[in-house]
Amino acid sequence: MKIKREFNWHNSSELTKNYCRLNLKLNYLILLENLWPLILKNRAKFWELDSVKGGTVFVKVKSSPARHELLLKEKEIIKELNKKFEKPWIKKISII
Repeated sequence: MKIKREFNWHNSSELTKNYCRLNLKLNYLILLENLWPLILKNRAKFWELDSVKGGTVFVKVKSSPARHELLLKEKEIIKELNKKFEKPWIKKISII
């Protein structure tokens, strides 16, 4: 009977390398979630973080005026958020 190998790593250093990338992504997400209300202040209650994929942050908006304001301030918000990270990784804010 042949046993299937479920993992594509051969030694502990490869496992650590994959873990570090995952750990970095999780840290970025946690930091983003905590920075969102600090940077946006009162506007954060109208713009709710939904998800992140690649460099795109997906946001749910509560009203039409909030949607237009987010569209107008998107570049400014991205710039402020990226300042807080070691490497800028947020490229776009998408409204869902």
